[in-house]
Amino acid sequence: MHQPGKTIAQLFSIRNRYGKKYAIQKLKLLQALQNNFPKNKTALHSLYSILLFLLAYPDNRKVYKLASQTLQQLQQFIQSQTKIQAALYNSGITNTNLCASFSFEIVKWMRKNYPDDIRLSEMEADDGQISSILSVVMPKVESEILQDGNAGWKPWLMQSLKKDETLLDKLIEVFDQTNIRPEVKDELWGALGINVEIYFSQHNCLPASLFIPHVHRSLINKKNIGQQPEVKPVRIDLNEQQAEQIIACARIVLMRQLREIDPISFTSAKLVSYYQLDRGISIALMGMVTERRHPIDSYMGYVVFKNGLPLAYAACWILFDSARIGLNVFADYRGGESAYIFQQVLKLHKQVYKLNRFTVDPYQLGKDNADGIHSGAFWMYYHAGFRPIEKLQKQLATTEANKINETPGYRTAPAVLKKLAESRMEMVLKNKAVRFDAVDVSRAYAHIINAQFNNNRKLAETYSYKKLVNWLQLKNQHDDNMHFIVTNWAVLLFNKKMELPETMLVKKNFKNLLAMKANGREEDYINAMQQFVELRKFMEDVATMEN
Repeated sequence: MHQPGKTIAQLFSIRNRYGKKYAIQKLKLLQALQNNFPKNKTALHSLYSILLFLLAYPDNRKVYKLASQTLQQLQQFIQSQTKIQAALYNSGITNTNLCASFSFEIVKWMRKNYPDDIRLSEMEADDGQISSILSVVMPKVESEILQDGNAGWKPWLMQSLKKDETLLDKLIEVFDQTNIRPEVKDELWGALGINVEIYFSQHNCLPASLFIPHVHRSLINKKNIGQQPEVKPVRIDLNEQQAEQIIACARIVLMRQLREIDPISFTSAKLVSYYQLDRGISIALMGMVTERRHPIDSYMGYVVFKNGLPLAYAACWILFDSARIGLNVFADYRGGESAYIFQQVLKLHKQVYKLNRFTVDPYQLGKDNADGIHSGAFWMYYHAGFRPIEKLQKQLATTEANKINETPGYRTAPAVLKKLAESRMEMVLKNKAVRFDAVDVSRAYAHIINAQFNNNRKLAETYSYKKLVNWLQLKNQHDDNMHFIVTNWAVLLFNKKMELPETMLVKKNFKNLLAMKANGREEDYINAMQQFVELRKFMEDVATMEN
């Protein structure tokens, strides 16, 4: 019998090598692993990762089928071994448990859709803090009982449980019924320190109807990426069930990785658009529900699937025709076609949202992000066409690129990658693109508060809010979403030095813009922003306002 650890190591070494010889070797190694799995958690984790890679990048249908069978057997093996399940705790592997803290909306969604797979583990806050937080979110008349030691929070909630309800259900119900703003609710939920235990009972993949499997004769790398034909994405009309399946797949893969991002946590079926490309790639774009949207830019998320497997994710922040963007490829799929996939992500975003400039934040490059340094993220963006914005990093990048081209086997040192990660990067597709984003607007906002209102934020917001409401003659400014958006725009538009041009057309366009952001489609808002020439010119002046 083969030693499974050695077999796994051999399979890993050729997982991303192609040709008839390697396909035969992969089949032999997979056959040797049939029902012959190691009990070492490191080897099991490695095998699980390799099998996911082979399903995403199979040599042929035989490799795909055998990898799928081996993965099913591995999952059954893990399910039958309690000691191995314990050893793989918090690994995110199917048929294992994970314990972590997630947002209120994700816990609520998980409890609704997978009630048997989630339970309350512990609450890190002490009893006094829990009582105080519950007093804020519960109706005032009921929360009085929690004051001055009249009742403990836990027995008080437990006595009101319905049949088959748990304490987690009651906490979800209490938070769900409160009418405080969502972001405040998130903070209060987080302050409770609620840790939930989740059991991943199913393999995480899209249904077969949503993807076209692809087998590989080779991989596209940075050297031949420019030789690939143009691919026109095909938008797939989704029914509600299919959209919900995409959302579920996206949320669960992030939970397995102990991650969340707002556009995936706070989306809905009607806000998902789905595109199929070539080579088994498909991309889901996701917007946020109205009460979760950013007031100025548009925070949109995406997930990349390969042969139905969620392979990468990230988000973009769109302002006019410019977007901050990133790409996070899950570790299981590194060594594949990440550069090519990112190219397709950029092209799709350019096409759908009509973008002419992309930027990347330092965190994506590795600033305060060890994974970004380890994966050499800077060079993925560099090869895609991004360049550092700051002069020092631009010169350093050129020097390093020359060393890589001239010295075989040269790798940029981690210390140099950290230095490169100190600057944002940009890729300009058209020179007419706006050259600022929400980060610059944020700085301008702070500058206005400081320079014109002596850091009196309340005075600045009250002054500007009244002027904007009166200017537009708003009648629905007390709508929660509208109030939030108007408050955030007002200081920028009606500070003491600059005001938006007061013409009937500008008023009408901006009023429509606010309505789209508050209660309409985010895509319509993005398009309207791009056509609003006067607002663009004004915001360019605001973003470059002298300090």
